[in-house]
Amino acid sequence: MNVKQVSVVLLLVASVGLSGCAAVLVGAGAAGGYALSKDSVKNQFDLSQDRLFRRSREVVKKMGQITLEDSKKGVVKGKVKDVDVTVTVKPLTKKTVELEVHARNKFKMPAVDIAQEVYNKIIEQL
Repeated sequence: MNVKQVSVVLLLVASVGLSGCAAVLVGAGAAGGYALSKDSVKNQFDLSQDRLFRRSREVVKKMGQITLEDSKKGVVKGKVKDVDVTVTVKPLTKKTVELEVHARNKFKMPAVDIAQEVYNKIIEQL
């Protein structure tokens, strides 16, 4: 990310935090943008749940460590840079799944920057 992109993301995160807004759309993802909240990033993809789950698991393992994984529920939990990360992959329709990445630090404070980093690594692998 260049300085301008980081500034825009920080401005959006600050505005969400100060306004109490649940989520905003930013970026250019599969569905025209991804939803960004105080502690999570999510988007929808026309992929199989299994493929997206496998890629998510690989990314969390590469970036940190996996503490729990449940392929039936589509959940991968782990630690990335001392932050608790939860990746959820759930089917919405026969063709569409939702990817959601939550991140909170050891004080249970939102760590949307880590959520966004994990999310970006996952979509790079698709």
